[in-house]
Amino acid sequence: MSPESTGPIASWADLDTAPAPRWIAHRGGRWMGPENTLEAYRMAVELGIDAIEIDVYRLPDGGLVVMHDSTATRTSNLTGPTGNLTTPAALRGRVDAGNWFCSTWPNDLRIPLFAEVLAEISGQVPLVVHCNNIGSGAAAVEAVQRHERAGAVLIMAWNEAELTPARAAGIPTILLDEDGTLPAGQTYAGLLAAGTQYIGLNPAKTPPAAIEAAAAAGLRVIVYTVNRRSDYAALPLASVWAVISDDPWYVRAAGPMRTRDAFAAQTWFHGMLGIVSGRDDRGFFQPVGWHGLDTSGSLHADNGGYLGVLQGYLGPLPESFTLDFDCVLEAADSSGASLQLALTVGDGEYDDDVDTTGGSRQPGYNILLRSSGVIDVYRTSYGTAPAVKVGSVATPALTPGATTHLKVQMTPATICVSRAGVTPNTVTVNDSTYRGGMYPHLGARDVRARWGNLIVT
Repeated sequence: MSPESTGPIASWADLDTAPAPRWIAHRGGRWMGPENTLEAYRMAVELGIDAIEIDVYRLPDGGLVVMHDSTATRTSNLTGPTGNLTTPAALRGRVDAGNWFCSTWPNDLRIPLFAEVLAEISGQVPLVVHCNNIGSGAAAVEAVQRHERAGAVLIMAWNEAELTPARAAGIPTILLDEDGTLPAGQTYAGLLAAGTQYIGLNPAKTPPAAIEAAAAAGLRVIVYTVNRRSDYAALPLASVWAVISDDPWYVRAAGPMRTRDAFAAQTWFHGMLGIVSGRDDRGFFQPVGWHGLDTSGSLHADNGGYLGVLQGYLGPLPESFTLDFDCVLEAADSSGASLQLALTVGDGEYDDDVDTTGGSRQPGYNILLRSSGVIDVYRTSYGTAPAVKVGSVATPALTPGATTHLKVQMTPATICVSRAGVTPNTVTVNDSTYRGGMYPHLGARDVRARWGNLIVT
C-alpha cells in the first residue's frame, strides 16, 4: 500500500482550532536534521510538529525539486542553478549532509522530489510549500491537485504572481514580506480581498506594531525564522498565529530541562545554535560522547578566531547549580588561546569579545581555560562595553590530548571554578551580578578542543 493511501490526510484547516501559536519546522527543522530531506521531515513528524515548511523549484522539464538555495552547491553534490536541473539530474544527485550539516551524517541522502514529499509527509502533517522560482506556484498547485492534497498545504511565495494559481484553486496562500512594509498600492485589505489570508513577517526587521497591525486587519501572521527563546519572548504573541523555526522544539521550551549533554548521539540536539558569524559551523562530534570546535590556525580568522555554540538544552539554569565537564585541548595557536564556557542571562547569541570591544556580547560570565593553564573569569554586559576580569588563577599548562575536568559552582553570592588533579586549581569570585535564567555556551578561541560529560546538578 502506498504512503498516500494510508490513514487520514492532514488538514491545514485543522490548525485553526489548534492553540496559538502553531509551530512550523523550517525546512523540516534544519538545526536538528539536514534541511529539506525526507529524514528531516520524518524527524519533525516523529517529534509532533504542527506543520513543516519546505522549498520547491520548478525544473525546465516540468518537475519540482525540493531545495532551498538558488544553486545546488551548498547542500548537494550537484552544481549550478537549482532551477536549471532536470528531474533525472536531481534523482542522480545526493544531499551530502556529512560535508555541511554534521560529519557523522551520510553523504548519500536522496534529494526529494515534491511528489515524494506530498505522498509521504502531507498525509501526516500539513505543509507550507515555499515556491521559489517563476512557474513553481502553478506547478505546485497542479501536483497538489493530482495527489488530492489541496486541504493539506499552504502555498507561500515572495510575490503574488506565484500565489495566483493557488488562490484560483481555493488553496490557502501566504505572502512573505520582510519588514511589514507592503509594496506601493498594496494593503492588508487588498491581500485579504484577493484571497491571501496569511502573511509571513520577519520579526528581526518588522516592528511589533506592524505585526499587530497586520493581525488587527484580519491576516493570520506567521513569523520567521525564530530560533532563540529570548527572541520568541519578545514577540507580540497575541498577534502571532504561527512561528516558523529551525528548532521549534527548543524554542517552545517543551518538556523539562536536560541535566546532561546528548553528545553520545553524535548529532545535533535541541538548542545547539551557533553564532551568525560562524557561517553555520557548529563544530564536530567524536566518539564516544565528544563535541568539538576548531578555530586553530586561520579557521574563523574573520571572527577573531572565535566560534561558540549554545547548549540550550541545559537551560535555563537555576540560581544555584554545579556544572561539571571534561575537556581536551587538541591544538592551540598560543599560550593565551582558550577553550571557554560562557554563562549568559537568556539564550541570545554570544560572541566572544573578551579581548576586544565589538561583537554581540550578552550579559553574564565567561570562563576561559587558556593553553597556559590560566583560568580567567570575566563578567560581561550588553553591547560593546569591555568585559571585566573578576577572577584568575594560574594552574599548570594544559597537555595537548590530555583530558581536563572542570567544575563550575554558582551560588547566590559566588562563582567557584576548579580544575581537578592539579595545584593550584581553584578560583573563587565574589560576584552576584547575574543569577537565574542563564544558558551555557561552549566556545573556542584559536584552539581545537572538545568537550564531554557535561552534567548539571
